[in-house]
Amino acid sequence: MTDATATARVGRLDAQLAEGPVGWRFKALPPQAAPYESAELPGQGYRLFEDGFEWPVMVLKQRALEANLTALAAFCAERGALLAPHGKTTLSPALYARQQALGAWAVTVATPHQARVFRAGGARRIHYANPLVHTGFARWAQRELAADPEFGFTAYVDTLEGVRLLGAALDPRRPPLPVLVEIGHAGGRTGCRTPAQALAVARAAAAEPSLAVVGVAAYEGSVSHARTPEAVAEVTRFLSTVKDTMVRIAEAGLLDSRAGLDAWLVSCGGSIYYDLVAGELAHGWGSGGPQDGHPDGRTGTGGESLAGRPVRLVLRSGAYSSHDDGLYDRLARQAPGTPRLTPALEVWTQVISTPEDGLALLDAGRRDLPFDEGLPVPLAHRPRRPGPQDAWPEEAARDAEALLGWRIDALNDQHAFLRFPTGGGPRVGDLLALGISHPCTAHDKWQLVPVVDDGYRVVDTVRCFF
Repeated sequence: MTDATATARVGRLDAQLAEGPVGWRFKALPPQAAPYESAELPGQGYRLFEDGFEWPVMVLKQRALEANLTALAAFCAERGALLAPHGKTTLSPALYARQQALGAWAVTVATPHQARVFRAGGARRIHYANPLVHTGFARWAQRELAADPEFGFTAYVDTLEGVRLLGAALDPRRPPLPVLVEIGHAGGRTGCRTPAQALAVARAAAAEPSLAVVGVAAYEGSVSHARTPEAVAEVTRFLSTVKDTMVRIAEAGLLDSRAGLDAWLVSCGGSIYYDLVAGELAHGWGSGGPQDGHPDGRTGTGGESLAGRPVRLVLRSGAYSSHDDGLYDRLARQAPGTPRLTPALEVWTQVISTPEDGLALLDAGRRDLPFDEGLPVPLAHRPRRPGPQDAWPEEAARDAEALLGWRIDALNDQHAFLRFPTGGGPRVGDLLALGISHPCTAHDKWQLVPVVDDGYRVVDTVRCFF
């Protein structure tokens, strides 16, 4: 692709994502922001507590976000792994552009819509981390591969029926669709339940001219959500099965070089056990010592060779960019081999009623806060300064250490129930910052997220296309 062609393509992509002024379409923005496009908001110098933002509002802390993005990129580089962050966490092409600039190999998606969002946003490679059986979308992916030699696409297969659907739908005259055989476990999600099933699926896919088997995939996060010795052992046993199955597929001669990749792929690793995944799957692939090779032509240290090519681990962690104050932070503290990530999300909400001693009602609820992996936790309190004008001065703020005994114990659609020791709680009009658990069900509630610096000045925005 020439520079002129690339520039023209970027222009077309920008036009696809352009939406016009923000108007009234996004929660929490101040009324004076209405005439501006989202990309213009950082230039207005808006401050969260001084310029009319409405409550509740979710923000991303710039310093924490950038540190998290850099930390996992460095982790993958040190271990010779490719990073394909899961885009379903934020569904934000702008955020993925930052990850791609830090070396991300691909963006992971789970649905056709997610793939189209990131393709419109300029993603050079899409990793479809689900069994692909939607034949119309599969044809779209094959057409994209044929039209753009620099575009990459990979997807999963896990059943003979799925392989037959793809084989019947795709055009054998066009580039073959690269597929990974997904390996699952009893009681888990998708994926072949036994190595024998995986070999049968691999053989069926290898027999289809329009498919090319390039590796295996798995999701270890469904094995457990704990870091106990027993849980770690169970996850490690599953990863050993993944490795053994990949070796058996390679020894059976079922891997296919027609896809044009310079390495075979093993796709695994969510946001809880990626250290275990890297330890088990980044290296140790048969004969030949460490190789230099990268599926898109760049150099990098991969695992040893298998069937004549290097094997590269693809990590699909997604929640790391935002991290949290709940599930992921708790488990990360039990994993000394992982980078220290920082919670980047805060939801600022206002006290709207104190109907009982020891109880305050906040104006954020299930429509604003995730609750599937734990309730939010109070992080900070900003009392409202008495007077006719809204003001929440920083010098009066209290951090989490001063909020002992404060807890959220229930959510309604538009209310959070804050409990606190009697005689020492917030007043009506005060603000509270809440930390969330599980970023994947936070971003889908906020279509436009302000990114703020340490002084809570808006320096960027993250548009989420849910």
